[in-house]
Amino acid sequence: MDADLYVPGDGWLHRADPRVKFLITVVMLVLCLVWRNWAFILDVLIIEHLMLITDGVPLKRIGWVWKILAVIIVFIVVLWPIFDPSGTHVLWQWGWLKLTRENLVMAAVMGLRIPALGFACFLTLFTTSQTKLIRGLTSLGMPYKAGLTLATALRYIPVFFSIFQSVSAAQRARGLDLNGKKDATGKKRNVFVRLVDRFKSYLPIIIAVLIRAYKMSQSVGWAMESRGLNLQGVRRTYRIQLKMRLSDWIILAVTVAATAGSIWLMLWQL
Repeated sequence: MDADLYVPGDGWLHRADPRVKFLITVVMLVLCLVWRNWAFILDVLIIEHLMLITDGVPLKRIGWVWKILAVIIVFIVVLWPIFDPSGTHVLWQWGWLKLTRENLVMAAVMGLRIPALGFACFLTLFTTSQTKLIRGLTSLGMPYKAGLTLATALRYIPVFFSIFQSVSAAQRARGLDLNGKKDATGKKRNVFVRLVDRFKSYLPIIIAVLIRAYKMSQSVGWAMESRGLNLQGVRRTYRIQLKMRLSDWIILAVTVAATAGSIWLMLWQL
């Protein structure tokens, strides 16, 4: 398990300043939430894919995002006309179920909006390492303690998952049944009893992981104190220094121009 979604690479998005990528993500999120035009959201979705592909992000990772969002998209597209029977141009009606041109268009808008919002976030997550991600947030005003907390949490999520797997394997080797499908006589249990038994069987594993986490937290706390955490009257320095380059200013200018053009087009259509 890896909590880091970063895809190593040297594309133009990878080299861009994380603060610029934050702006691109925020702008796309806001525009996709404000616009209710399916063609505009589809264009944003296409642009997001072109940005990732030209940066060198593997198609496998892009497909992984679609795999995650597929169920949500299908549910929204199918259920939206059912719970939103509004509209005057009725295409088909059966009892209380009514399909109109308006609610079908909104279903398409919502079905496109979900992946557009998701890929707007993955533009930054796929192309920004955890260290630069946290450094970009602290440079924008996040307190360094909050950034340190976030970085530590992201760092130790896969560590604790690995500990959980190791303890589970050790307990299985000692004969612990984590499935709870059968009782001592070999008969199958019902679903509720099986869930209760599985929870009970995982208790010793959870306790062992919590004890290990407590010991690790002590070590991490001592390491932070030895490096001057909470030391008063000192000026903090950072290993990673962010500096805007010419390419970053160009990307920033294109983003601002595209945002202004989108706002003008929205106001013109009102």
